[in-house]
Order: sequence, then C-alpha cells, then structure tokens
Amino acid sequence: MFTATGREELSPRGKSFLIRQALEEGNLHDPVAASKLLGLCLGCGRCADGCPQGRDLPELLREVKAVHPGWRAWVWRAWIQQARHIWPFLGRYAGLLPDRLAAGSLDVARAMVHFPARARGSGCFQRISGEVVLLGDAVLFPGCTARFARPWWVANAERMLGAAENRLKSFPDWQCCGFTVAQAGLPDLNAEMQSRNVALWRELGRPTLLTICATCTTALRGYTKANDLFQDDRERLAWEAAVQPLSGLVDPKDFRAAGIGDVFYHRPCHAPTPDPDAAFLQNVFGTRLVENESACCGMGGVMQLSAPGLSSQVAARYWSLVPEQSELIVTTGCSGCVVQLAATAPRSTVVAHWLELFEG
Repeated sequence: MFTATGREELSPRGKSFLIRQALEEGNLHDPVAASKLLGLCLGCGRCADGCPQGRDLPELLREVKAVHPGWRAWVWRAWIQQARHIWPFLGRYAGLLPDRLAAGSLDVARAMVHFPARARGSGCFQRISGEVVLLGDAVLFPGCTARFARPWWVANAERMLGAAENRLKSFPDWQCCGFTVAQAGLPDLNAEMQSRNVALWRELGRPTLLTICATCTTALRGYTKANDLFQDDRERLAWEAAVQPLSGLVDPKDFRAAGIGDVFYHRPCHAPTPDPDAAFLQNVFGTRLVENESACCGMGGVMQLSAPGLSSQVAARYWSLVPEQSELIVTTGCSGCVVQLAATAPRSTVVAHWLELFEG
C-alpha cells in the first residue's frame, strides 16, 4: 500500500508505530479510531516475511481486531457462514445494482460476487497422453469460491484427474479454510472451522486433501500450528502431508498449451513456497508464461469493506505493471485474487483461474 499510495502511515513501519501508539493511549476503545486503524492492512504478510526483527504486523492486527470487533467483522462472519445462500444470489443479481449503489461498503458486492461467465481463454490446456493416476484415497477441498460461485472449477479439476466417476465427484461439507475470518479478527470462528475440517478429515480416514486455491493450501497447512487440533504429533504430521495442491500432483507432460499467445501469471501473496501452480504452468507454457514483478492485487479481505478506495489504488498499481496487449490472459491459483483481478481488470483482459485454461 505504501508503494501504491506514497503514504508513510500505510508503510509497515508507519502502521506499526500507529498501532503501538493507539494501544499505549487506549484510543482503540473509540470505535471510529479503531475502525480507521485496523482496516488499513492488506494482510499480505510481505512485511512479516521481510522483517529482520521477526515482527508480524498482520498477526498483531488480527489479535487487536479480535479484542475490538466492529460491524465489519460481523458482516464478514455472515458473509462466510452464509456463503452457500448469499453468494449465488448476489452473483446473479449484482450486475443489476444501479451505479449509485456501487460506492462505499457495497463495493464488496461488485468486487466479490459479480462473477462473470467463463473466461474467453478457456480451453488452453489439452490432454495429450495418459491419464493421471492418484494413489490412495483423496478428496477435493475446493474452497468457498469454487463451491458457491464458480462450480465449473470443481468440474474441471475432476476432469483433469480423470475422476468423473470416482470419489472426487462429490466432496464432504467442508467449512471455510478459515483464512478470511482470521484476517477479520474472528479467532473463535476460525478455530471452530479448523476443528470441524480436521474432524471431517479424520472421519474420512485421513485422505489426501487436494486444494485448488493457493490461500486455502497455506491456511490448511497452517493448522499444524494450533495446539489442540490433533490427537498427537503423528496425526499432525499426517495432516501436513495430506494437504496437497492439485497442480503439484498432475504431470505437466500430459498437457499442452493450445491456440493462445502469452499468459501472464499472478503469483498470490499467500502462495506456498515454492509455488506449485507457477511450476506447473511454466512446464506447460514454457516461454509463453510471463511473470513480472510479483505485486499484490489489492484484495485485502476485510479491506474491501473498510477501505475500498485503498484497495482500488493497490489494484491500479498492479495493472500498471502488467504488459499491455490485446486479449491478454491473466491467470492465478488463488480464489480471492481471481475475483479481485476480474473486478478491476481492463476490458480487454481475461482473468481466469488456471483450471479454466484446461480442456478435458
């Protein structure tokens, strides 16, 4: 945000100073002051990754939000818990909202649920030989966006695995991975979702969990940091080994890129390191895959409610770094990034989850 806006108070150092000052002076008891301060973080974690002193500002802000929950946190709770009902409805009708309602907090409706039809670039991968064989039991963890807004991602994942008739055709009633509600300062709801997901995984016989969202992958692997989720260290290690991105388990030699030019890859802030999606696409597209500076898309979770203008500024900076060309395809493997990029992209740009580039 500092790079996009030039505002010193939005730099990691500036925000760290302001939050310490607010805590010392007790200003966070003022709802207006708390809302203004606690909403100015994207939660990308880049400052924590680069801090030589090991400070984690996003984690500190999550802890403070949990102590000072505001209306936005509770809106976010409803948004996630009622996703199966709210998202499809708003996704269908958000385009009918009059322009005068697009300002302020309603920006979240347009940015997060006005899902377009399939990208025009779909059908870029073609299977050329063989069939992916998945060893052992496996179930899909699709994430909220794929389940409730873009179900064709699930269908494409099934076809990619040659799994139209097997256990992957249906998946259990997973909870949200918890990342979003944790960002919103709702630790109790996050812990509840984690517990229910682990319990369901245990009931299923501890299968491999195939993920198609980079943020879900990181969040699920983060369960191992909790103290009371697992029965013992053996089960904790089994969970860690079970969470596997789909892109890391399919063989890129079985696919080829067809009928398109360059594809621009957006590396999500919360992608695992190394990024399996980037590796898969690089092996398929070769030199036709372009990746410039890894800039943040500006999604920011609850920032879409608390500071949509700042989110837009970060998104504008992102698109200024993307090469200009007609019919550009931008792809990524994070559900939130797909939605944010699709909502802010130039008209001539197609944004798609990499699964939408697959043709069975």
